[in-house]
Amino acid sequence: MPVDLRRHDPDNPINIRPGTNKATIIKLLYRETNLAYTPAEIREALDLPRGTTSTTLSRLHDDGLIGKTSDGLYHGLERRDDLRRFARSLVQLDDMAARYPDPGLSPGDVEQTGTGARRELPSDRVADRVESEEEQ
Repeated sequence: MPVDLRRHDPDNPINIRPGTNKATIIKLLYRETNLAYTPAEIREALDLPRGTTSTTLSRLHDDGLIGKTSDGLYHGLERRDDLRRFARSLVQLDDMAARYPDPGLSPGDVEQTGTGARRELPSDRVADRVESEEEQ
């Protein structure tokens, strides 16, 4: 899969896209780093297939993103504040999506705003933004 260089940061150790199985597992394990889960508990909590769960856990552990106890329990790493913040941002994204299920803009539209925009926002959106700025 090609990498979008506008968003690529080679110095960022977290290379996980929201909405993926990796992100879902990170969100669970970093909710409380003092808790550890068996693969079966993770699979049941997240409703993931068995093979997907074990493969994803292995990859996350091999990449140093999660910990594993000697008896096979997986957990978030206390020292990884960056992953805890990332997991918290995933929860906030989920909350925002639940509150505003139809914002009228796609993720592609959001990325295209600003000076590098390839296309303009719909005219009704621009008018709304101008009116809200005038009110402030």
